Amino acid sequence: MSDFPPLSNCALKRLGFPPPHAYSPPEGPFYDPELYPDGTINLSIAENSLLSERLIEHFSRPITTLHIPHLRYRATLIKTTLPTVEDLLPQYINDHFNPRVQITRENSVTGPGIGALLAQLVWALAGEGDGILMSVPFYDDYVRDISHPSMATLVRADIPAKVNSLSEDVLPYLESKLLASERLGIKIKAMLIPNPHNPLPQVVPKEVIKGYALLAQKYNIHLIVDEVYGLSTFQSAYPPALNAKFESVLTFDLPSMGVDPSRVHVLAGPTKDFGASGLKLGLLISPKNPDLLKLIRPLLFATPISSVSDLLFARVLQDRPFVERFLADNRVALTEAYEFVAEWLMFHGLEFTRANAGVFVVVDFAPFLARISPADAYPMAKLDLGVAALVREGVFMKPTNLMADPIPTRFRLIFTQPRNTMALALRRIEKGVRCRRSTAPRL
Repeated sequence: MSDFPPLSNCALKRLGFPPPHAYSPPEGPFYDPELYPDGTINLSIAENSLLSERLIEHFSRPITTLHIPHLRYRATLIKTTLPTVEDLLPQYINDHFNPRVQITRENSVTGPGIGALLAQLVWALAGEGDGILMSVPFYDDYVRDISHPSMATLVRADIPAKVNSLSEDVLPYLESKLLASERLGIKIKAMLIPNPHNPLPQVVPKEVIKGYALLAQKYNIHLIVDEVYGLSTFQSAYPPALNAKFESVLTFDLPSMGVDPSRVHVLAGPTKDFGASGLKLGLLISPKNPDLLKLIRPLLFATPISSVSDLLFARVLQDRPFVERFLADNRVALTEAYEFVAEWLMFHGLEFTRANAGVFVVVDFAPFLARISPADAYPMAKLDLGVAALVREGVFMKPTNLMADPIPTRFRLIFTQPRNTMALALRRIEKGVRCRRSTAPRL
């Protein structure tokens, strides 16, 4: 007799999805300069800590707008005159993304983070066994959001390492994979592209996003564009070869391109820009598909944005001068943080993806791995040794083989820790891979 009561058939199908990460961060404590100076510095989570103190200072002002509705079900579910993020997030998009159609509460849905919104969107667009098509490499947690609750499948279009997967050269690979999948009985229902990209820290050129949209139109599927890093862009001394300026798909004149705008959906929000991912705010935007939004909106009633997150961020978004200054200062801070790490990588002769967006770079650690691995070791064995060596010295990073990267010796390195913490992490990496102590500038 079983020790456990039975699960539902739906739950049983979902057991094991998504599979556990091959590389998980060690158990804490994580680094804190005062509490845990010997703790692990986690460079695997795409969070921006550069201006955290500035945001906390804003949050710490006396709260004069706390009302009884904030202690009840979320204020937007009842009649209220309180300003909420449901009112203010659309205006944030209008102010900074320049959409062709103004974003409102009616043509968007707020939710507790981009992942939660994506999961519900995929559920609405794809059924069990259907496919969501992406090029490689891709952010690995998309697998989770696509698998739950829809039981759809992330279908990956493998791109050779020599091909720039953020260029128009990727489009034939996507089309070929779409056709091959359907021959195998996997119906592709949507394509997903992050812009700016994750894990590749670059803006995707406008022509490439147009190519995605035209491909979606040709095969009567949906296009999802994740623009959560849209305002975390910057210019530096070390730009990518395709140094495109971010242009939201919301600015495109889709009908004149021959694309039905009801098939194009955008995910966006301010928490990456403000280094506040833990507040869990996001926006699903679909200006020309009201039926889709009508379907998804009530699904989030049971998991709404926390009233406290709503209150705190509503105050931020109402302070538009503060928002403008913060976003401008964040771009400067991102530039400085990126250049600091880029110069260290160049000092050590490591190849890395030049960046103009996001909070990370993808680094080929092959020379470092060679220092600590047998010459005849397989790539996976080298990765295992590399991860273990870094963990021993108190640093954790994700290998991008978790993200289907065609180059097997790369890691995604988050560069947005405070400067002293970042410098310590780089010194620990040097020690872990047996480098001589760095004489790189500014370290």
